[in-house]
Amino acid sequence: MNLEALNEFRRNLIARRRTLLRRWRRALTDEEELLAEREADWEDTATARTAAVVLDSISEHQRHALARIQSSLARIDHGTYDECAVCHGTIAEARLRVIPDTDRCVVCAPRLN
Repeated sequence: MNLEALNEFRRNLIARRRTLLRRWRRALTDEEELLAEREADWEDTATARTAAVVLDSISEHQRHALARIQSSLARIDHGTYDECAVCHGTIAEARLRVIPDTDRCVVCAPRLN
């Protein structure tokens, strides 16, 4: 893979990381606001708790996405971005354009499940 393509992937991954961090911060702020409210009505309290659980699960998903992005950026730095973590073959550039934070080639990807 050429340097221009790697730099494009790096810029896109950094932009995705920035977006996820903004969403994560917003979700944490929303969760704190929900938990800070003192609701006398049990239905409102249940609704607030449910919303907090949903926000927490979103944050968990975002944490995994951030970890994949960080791993991808590290692989770019180490020169192994397009190398499959399982078979050490080449990950097609077309696959990386669709899933830029993948570390598996198309053959090894189904082994994740």
